[in-house]
Amino acid sequence: MSETTHDGTVAVSAPVPPDEGLTAAQLAAKYGLSVSGARPSLFEYVRQLWGRRHFILAFSQAKLTA
Repeated sequence: MSETTHDGTVAVSAPVPPDEGLTAAQLAAKYGLSVSGARPSLFEYVRQLWGRRHFILAFSQAKLTA
């Protein structure tokens, strides 16, 4: 926002950021962040491994023929 002073100059006040006053944990939760080095649960790991099974098989066969 801006306000005109008595001498005609314009004073600009900085807007308040919407995230002001939040802790780092609250900001992370708000934006869906997680710890980058956190290990997935066993169920999640197996699910990811199963999703990549075609790549794993093709990669291992390609290494054998190369």
